[in-house]
Amino acid sequence: MFFYIRGVNANTISQKFDIEVGVFDAGMVEINYHAKKDKYGISTELKTANFFGNVYPFEARYEAQGINKKNELVPVVYKNRTKTRNHVRLKEILYDKKGKAYKRISTKDDKRKEVDIKYVPDSADAADLQNVIAELIYQFDKNRSCKLEREVFDGKKHYKVIMEDQGQENRVFDFDGKVRNSYKCSIYIKNLKENNDNILWDVSAERPINIWIDINKETQMPNILEIRIDSTPLGGIKVKPIKD
Repeated sequence: MFFYIRGVNANTISQKFDIEVGVFDAGMVEINYHAKKDKYGISTELKTANFFGNVYPFEARYEAQGINKKNELVPVVYKNRTKTRNHVRLKEILYDKKGKAYKRISTKDDKRKEVDIKYVPDSADAADLQNVIAELIYQFDKNRSCKLEREVFDGKKHYKVIMEDQGQENRVFDFDGKVRNSYKCSIYIKNLKENNDNILWDVSAERPINIWIDINKETQMPNILEIRIDSTPLGGIKVKPIKD
């Protein structure tokens, strides 16, 4: 379920989760993260299943890569691939040496479009969510804190990601029925323009995504225990680890 390799040259995380929406077992998501001394990469794979898989078949892979410059993560590239019943879409964002996005390449089925990213707001300091998540993992690993704020602009979508510490909490987690002392973090996604096509994140414009994490006492490795949104138009969303 979870692998974490801490050594001189690399840290690697791989974790799989079930997704529940209301009373439905809606799908699966897998997160993989690796960081070496001077490079990092992250990917997230999502697939709907069961009732949701029949009503809205959806598969996606989101990935990002970058370099570590003096403990500062600088993105190099972001890619995603999404597949629905009728369409396959690809997107790629390229960054310059300073970590600023300058080009977006998108494909819908066989139609390809390449656009220069211009008029980036001075306040924007990110261009995709995967690199923001990589930075969150990196900072939590160092500081045991989720506190981070990034304004994301990819030339089309524009939103702010606000992450806060909510203290520590003892509670039972239903994936294994055990009481654990966890770190609780909250994430808000504040839309700065209308973003209607992101099924993962747009539900958090007005309510938080809550995340619970614990630390293995022997290895000091972080474990994601639960991700939850209490209310959406489809019901609550719970993401919990797949137990071996």
